[in-house]
Amino acid sequence: MNTELQGVSSRYAEAVIELAEQQGPEAADLVLAELHAINQVMGSDRDTTVIINHPSIPPEQKKAFLNSLFGGKLSDVSDRLINLLADKRRLDILPFIESNYQLLLNERKNVVSADLVCSEQLADDSIANIKAQLTEHLGKKLDLNVSVDPSLIGGVVLKLGDQVIDGSLRGRLNQIEKTLLAV
Repeated sequence: MNTELQGVSSRYAEAVIELAEQQGPEAADLVLAELHAINQVMGSDRDTTVIINHPSIPPEQKKAFLNSLFGGKLSDVSDRLINLLADKRRLDILPFIESNYQLLLNERKNVVSADLVCSEQLADDSIANIKAQLTEHLGKKLDLNVSVDPSLIGGVVLKLGDQVIDGSLRGRLNQIEKTLLAV
């Protein structure tokens, strides 16, 4: 994403989270769930995506279309956001607003997101143990997304923000290969 879109979506996300928090702590979580649902619906159907992003369709028609999809199902904050974005012809940045909103909400809740990629499915107690150790080490709540990638051969890869800890067999083999090629 270019820096202009990042800046614009960040400002929208900040404004939306401020409005949501004024309505109570549960409202912020609700708006995040709604943003996710809106993006799922808008991205799941090619026709919907074309209508939403087509420059020659006037904002009023886009708002009517969105109202037919989401009318009465969204909180006031989410409804006002999608109408504002339609008026400003900025509906294309809604996914970026969602990701920025998620980051802001996590920051305010003192939550860190991490991705754990394993070579094979781990037992629930192993995942709970990893999560407990990371939570204790970080001093923050942890939102851990676990996925499986058999190409790792063995071990795990932890992605925490911009930091990657590669404890996989594939990663070790790549290090050995680089070392041997450097000689």
